[in-house]
Amino acid sequence: MGNRASSSRANREQAKVIHLRAQASEDVDLDMLTEYSFGVAHEHEVQHYMPPQLPLLPVLTKARIETCARSWDKVRTAATDKMKSYGKPGIVLFYDEFFYRLFQRDSTFRVVFANSKERAEVLIKALMFMLNMRADSPESVANMQNRCRFLGHKHRSYSLVRPHHFAAYTMTCIEVIMYWMGDEASIMVADAWSNVVGFVLR
Repeated sequence: MGNRASSSRANREQAKVIHLRAQASEDVDLDMLTEYSFGVAHEHEVQHYMPPQLPLLPVLTKARIETCARSWDKVRTAATDKMKSYGKPGIVLFYDEFFYRLFQRDSTFRVVFANSKERAEVLIKALMFMLNMRADSPESVANMQNRCRFLGHKHRSYSLVRPHHFAAYTMTCIEVIMYWMGDEASIMVADAWSNVVGFVLR
């Protein structure tokens, strides 16, 4: 009887043991579950279009665009206390600081923007595109979404531009604007730029 009790206890203990066995090959290839029509990012492109510092669901509003426009106007005209001490045009100070930081952050931008005139034009066009956006109504926001999508498709034709470049470029832009705003930089200004830029990227 004692033997029977000990053997049933051993059987119960064995029944509680869970055995995990690794399969020799993958059961499911997750990448095959959907079609990636534009391809999958390479290992060096893991930081994709949207920088991690920006909101996941950016919201475009008229007030945010106006805040961005006011802050940019101060930077452009060197109207902040920080910029006045340099005695140079604001756009020159912004340009120099922006590309200094951008090339430090990612040297491949030197290949993308080999021409100094072209790199200045691209920067100003990008800023003007964002500052001229409209968010007066849901219809105008939807129209801006379509314009942003078109712009994104257009950028696919630039062979030297890689997905991670968008994140580095936009974050450097916001960083330099906040830097030159100095004491006038605020959470409201950072929130406005983060949402407006994030809306374009998304």
